[in-house]
Formats: sequence, structure tokens, C-alpha cells
Amino acid sequence: MNLIRPLQTIVIVFALSLFSTTQGPALQTDIPQLPSPDGQFGVGRVGYEWIDGSRSDGHAADPKAHRELMVYLWYPAPTGKAGKPAEYLVGAKRMDTDAAVAPAMREEFEGVWPLIVSGKISSLAIENAPVARSQKKFPVVILAAGTGGTSFEYTSLIENLVSRGYVVAAIENTYDAPAVAFLDGRIVPAYHEPEPPNLSPDQRFQRMMKSAGQWIDTGARDIVFVLNQLTRLDDGNEKTFFLKKKLDLDRVASMGHSAGGASATLACQMDSRFKACLSLDGQMPPVAAFPENPDGRWFTQPVLLLEVDHSGSRMGFNAAQNEVFLKKKEDQLSRCPAGSYDIVLKSPGLVHGSFSDYPLLAAMGRSTETRDALHNLSLTASYIDAFLNQTLYQVKSPLLEIGTDHPDATVKQYGQSR
Repeated sequence: MNLIRPLQTIVIVFALSLFSTTQGPALQTDIPQLPSPDGQFGVGRVGYEWIDGSRSDGHAADPKAHRELMVYLWYPAPTGKAGKPAEYLVGAKRMDTDAAVAPAMREEFEGVWPLIVSGKISSLAIENAPVARSQKKFPVVILAAGTGGTSFEYTSLIENLVSRGYVVAAIENTYDAPAVAFLDGRIVPAYHEPEPPNLSPDQRFQRMMKSAGQWIDTGARDIVFVLNQLTRLDDGNEKTFFLKKKLDLDRVASMGHSAGGASATLACQMDSRFKACLSLDGQMPPVAAFPENPDGRWFTQPVLLLEVDHSGSRMGFNAAQNEVFLKKKEDQLSRCPAGSYDIVLKSPGLVHGSFSDYPLLAAMGRSTETRDALHNLSLTASYIDAFLNQTLYQVKSPLLEIGTDHPDATVKQYGQSR
């Protein structure tokens, strides 16, 4: 199952789309089920097709085309609202019959793909459900998926946040996701640039580094664009936007996993409207923990680097390079604003993809793997929720207190007062 690609792989093995596990496709023993969210709200979902007129497409047949995105807004809805559960992945049936994208989807999801296509695995959200009645506006989290993945693979994390009162704007990364289904019926596959022949290893490395930087920059600009769109719709006169005046745009977080974490942190450097920044295992060894904005702007908001303990794992670089990386990482974290954290998670079965549904779906109902996957989803969600509450609402959490004895995490606080 190739769900989420670690960003360190991009840097080390010169590829944007390589992620493998030690186990092959699991034999089906049961149909995996997503966990029920534990918050007070139900979950609604609606998709929007947005075009950024300030940026060209670059890969479309029409040279005048502009950057086009599918963005799914997951929002608090009334609990117990009747309705058919939403598709796990919008457009899965169409993708499965599209010869240009079906192989990529089957490679991405492996043994669970037929269960997604058939609807046996589904979301717990209700499409176009009414918005929950609340006197308060809902804070917003803009989510960027990992390289080669889709935002739907974070359904458990998203639904948990929404049940706790957040609106999550999940971006489908056109040309990077294996396939994106647009509202007019189009299925847009990933773009893979042909590699020029006869490149030396150094040339190949430099080419891939440049490509990775371009994708991170594109992802960051997507995130800022989505915030612009939400601001326009929330304040504007568009009657069809039923979340109008329901978004708390003074409390917006940028969050991403893997390469999406790098994009999320770069977006925060670009735009101070983001009040919290979360990178989920998005560090880039042996280069840096975060990308750095070429214009020199740094974070103005607290940053959470929530990473998996990769100690003992095979590195694609030597000890001297690792030492340089660790010094760079420490320097970057030390320059972050007060209230920033580096939290290293370690628990049985925890892997780079544990922020997504990957381990739970791959377990195919097997008891030990399912138990570990559910524990790790809960673990990652608890630290994300604690950081958001503390940063956006100044609600202290014991999980973030230095010196707290937690068997599954090491917490280190950073930051300079502004």
C-alpha cells in the first residue's frame, strides 16, 4: 500500500513519489472501519472547484489555463442527521473505469481499492449536511496532503477535528495526487515529467531537488489561495456559500503531512494571517526541518513539528550530514516564535503514514495491527488538538507541559518572544 510518501525520501533517493513498507498487500480478513469521532458535532462535507486566476496551470493543454483545485470543506453538522455516508474518495468509481488513472489508484490503495470503489469503505461525513447551529464561529484548518497522496487519506484525522468544532479545508493537489475528480466529470491524473536521458547522479539529484522545491512552493501558494477564497466567500455576497459568516478567520491554522507539512510551513512564512502552523513529519533531512522563504520572512506564528521517532531507521546519508541537519533543525526551531514545539512520537506500529488512514486500512481488520493503528490515530490527534487549542484559544494542555511523563512522546518547547 503506497499511501503517503515521506519527504525525507524526496531528498535522499531523488524521487517525489517513493514510499514503501516492509509488508506486502494484506490478505483480506475483514472490512476496515474508520473510527467514530469523539467530539460533540456531526460531520458535513462539500466540494468546491476553485481557479486561481493569478497563476498559470503549466500542464494543461490550454496554455491560457490557470491553476485549478478541488477543495473539500469538512464542517460541523448536527449529530444524528439522517443521510447517506459520503464516498471515502470522491470519484472512485469513475477513476476505476478510467484506463489512464485506474492503475495508479490500484497501486496507491492496493488491496483496499475495491472496497473503496464499492463503497464498503466510506466516510462518516454526510454530503451537503446542514451546518451545526452554534453561536460561535468555527476556526479553520487548511490541510495539505503528502506527496503523491490525496486529502481523503486523512479522513479519520479530519473527521475528528470537525467533530471538535473545526472547519477543515482539504486541498486536492492537482497533478500531484494520483487523480483528482472535478465537478464537471473530468478526472485529472498526476503529472510525471519525463527524465532527460544520460543524466549523471549529481544532475539527477539536482533535478529532483529543484522539482521538490517547486512542488513545495506550489503547495504553499495553494494554501494561501484557499485562505483568500475562504475570506472572500465568508465576507462576500455569494448566497450559495452556506458557511458564510460561520468561519472564524482570526483563528486559521496551516497544517500538512510529509511534503504537505513543508508546504504548510512555507505558507505560514508567506502569510501572517495563519495563527498556527503544523508540520506532521514534514522535516527534510539532511537539508532542514522547514523550507525557508527566499524573501527572508520567517514564522510569525507558533509552529508544531510533530514527528515520528525515526531513530534506528536506515538513513540515506552519512553521520556527518546528519549532524549538519540536526544543527540546522535546532537553529530553525530556536528561531520560531514562543509556543513552538518539536514533539517526537514513539509507539508500537507508528510509521510515517500513521497520520493518515493508511495503517488502519492496511490492517484489513487484523486485531493487533488495527489496535495499534487506532491508538496511533488517537495519539497524533491528541497532540494536534492540544496545540490548536493552546495556540488559537490559549487553553493550556498537560500534553504540552515540559517534563510531562508520556510513554509515547518526547516534548521539547522552543520559541522566542516577539
